[in-house]
Amino acid sequence: MNLRTEINPRYLLRMGIVGLVCIGAGLWFLYDGMVTYPAQKERAEAYLLFKVANPELGEMQLFDKWKEVAAEHGWPAGTAGKPVTPYDVPKKEYDINGQFYFAGFAGLIGLFFLGKLLLNRSRWIEADDEGMRSSENRELKFDQVTALDKKKWQSKGIAKVLYEVDGRKNKIVLDDCNYQRDTTNAILRHVEAAIGHDKIINGKPEKPLIKASAKAEVDAASATG
Repeated sequence: MNLRTEINPRYLLRMGIVGLVCIGAGLWFLYDGMVTYPAQKERAEAYLLFKVANPELGEMQLFDKWKEVAAEHGWPAGTAGKPVTPYDVPKKEYDINGQFYFAGFAGLIGLFFLGKLLLNRSRWIEADDEGMRSSENRELKFDQVTALDKKKWQSKGIAKVLYEVDGRKNKIVLDDCNYQRDTTNAILRHVEAAIGHDKIINGKPEKPLIKASAKAEVDAASATG
């Protein structure tokens, strides 16, 4: 018997979406820090100077006059009634610098997830009658397995095949979310049968699968009974 499970395309898709969203957010923050915030600061401060230079004008008269000044500079006039200026309170230097920090943070997260996508795109785990191997260059014989830890299997679909080779301990992780579920479950059942139930810790062995023909017979018997 030779079983193989490969990385779940949906898992890769999620990694890609999260990575691209974070990269997009980083570019957004970067644009705000380089363009949007400095422009707002310049226009808001120019309005405050204009207001000081025209103390005789009322609020609406001041705004109407400001429209002409803004048009001369190619600026939007802003919105009357906003706090302090038609563009809101002028952005501070720390507001502008903060956008670069946010851009860097979001960009790093995005690169992390895109990196995970690239590293995981061709992962696989195999099992045969003698042992297991994975794309991470991990290989074991079933008699080298020290335990099958199922502590997170029921809640998260994660089981760890713990083994020891030449005194060095290692593990192969079966994850039915990151890998294709059906083949991962098949490998788990195969491992349980190969190592014996006494090596299963923090959980119980999986129930045996009922073949379709046998299930039909059971259902038929239940219906007639």
